[in-house]
Amino acid sequence: MEATSICQSKNMIIELIKQPLFEKIEGACSNIEEALGKGSINLATQTIKDLASWFEDLVWTAYLNSLFQCAKILEWLRMLGSKKAMRFVSYQKVWISLPTGTKIQIRSPFFVKAAPKRGKKKRGPQGRGEHLLLTLMGFIHKVERSLAFYAIQLAVLVPSFEIASKILNQEGIQLSPNKIRRLVEEVKSPDLCSRVERLLGEEEDGLFEGQRVLIAVDGGRLRQRKNKRGPIARGNKQRGFHSDWIEPKLFTLYVIDENGEIVKEIAPFVDGTTGKVRKFIELLEHYLIHLGIERALEVVLLGDGAPWIWDRVPKLITSVGGDDVKLTEIIDWTHAKQNLNKAFETLSAKKRAKVDFEYFKNLLFSGQISKIVTELKELLNVRASSKIIKKLKSYFIPNICRMQYEISRAMKLPIGSGVIESAIRRVINLRLKSPGSFWKLDFAETVLYLRAQVLYGRWENLKNNWTKLILNDFKLIAMACPI
Repeated sequence: MEATSICQSKNMIIELIKQPLFEKIEGACSNIEEALGKGSINLATQTIKDLASWFEDLVWTAYLNSLFQCAKILEWLRMLGSKKAMRFVSYQKVWISLPTGTKIQIRSPFFVKAAPKRGKKKRGPQGRGEHLLLTLMGFIHKVERSLAFYAIQLAVLVPSFEIASKILNQEGIQLSPNKIRRLVEEVKSPDLCSRVERLLGEEEDGLFEGQRVLIAVDGGRLRQRKNKRGPIARGNKQRGFHSDWIEPKLFTLYVIDENGEIVKEIAPFVDGTTGKVRKFIELLEHYLIHLGIERALEVVLLGDGAPWIWDRVPKLITSVGGDDVKLTEIIDWTHAKQNLNKAFETLSAKKRAKVDFEYFKNLLFSGQISKIVTELKELLNVRASSKIIKKLKSYFIPNICRMQYEISRAMKLPIGSGVIESAIRRVINLRLKSPGSFWKLDFAETVLYLRAQVLYGRWENLKNNWTKLILNDFKLIAMACPI
């Protein structure tokens, strides 16, 4: 009996598709023939695209209507809902967006969280309801997942959600800026560990085994949106917010070859946080553990002279990788030159004229920091308490081991942090630091994470892993209750 109903459902879907399809194809063929006769290949191509979109909508509509009316599937949903402490309420009419952007209305089974047996109970299903089958199929806020991910990808690439909405509208897809913003927020990772797992491709766990690894670290700038406390001031409609500058911290993880060049066949890992240094270290730790930093052939750590980098990150690498990990620490050559120049700028014009900057720059490149201090004392006849000597002793002397550029070059190691400087600009500055932008820090971190994956080649991994995780329950239902 059950097998008969399944066959009838399949036949019903096929019949729903076949009847209007033949008429549509016949009409499209006439239009294509007419367009080609007029020499308009573009019009003919557009007719084909419209036909494909129409047919896709037809298949989706027929499948969903049959799926959502299946009594066997509702039975399975009740069982699954009970495991999630949810109960079926009723079928409700709801508008959903298909992959083409077309909106259709369907009757969807609506579930709510079971009321707690103890404590204060909420009135009604507000905030506790869910269209369970849509969620299991991967719909995000009633938008089919492939369209949702396309909108999210567009939103993190273009300057604003408003522009993303306008671009989609030009393609015939009606999604408001607020809807797109909710889609972005929905796909954020629930915890730090899952952020790493969602980016890994097949067989990439322990990717760093036997590899030379380049870790580059730096901080960017953005303005946070922090609501003011207290009552709304007289004459104002809103409470207002503070817009302080904060420093989001970013890292890049690259595999490099024996010549110190980046292996372009392996997409890098780029991520960061708007939180404190402790959260940054915790996030980086998850990446290093998943990627197998303890089995790396060599690790190179690059950054500027910020103390928080060198006080924390080398200790983390050693604690995760073990004492046997071969770690080389390098302060970016360009930052070192800039700081040397700043030291000379503390001199008067008369004394600065005596200094041959190229000579001392060459000493810096060869790692002879102590010689720079000694020769400047003799050349300029300055005291140890002078500004230039203080600058040299506070910045250069503690970092002598990180400024052996000649040796690093001979070992074919990178000495420039261009990869992280570029990442700061591309990921943070061009989207999150734009003029007039103020961010809630959690949401800014979500945009940072998603934008980094789009720009650095791990977007498909993120999308595929998210889809696998979401669709597991639905695949079980679909296999048990074929339509």
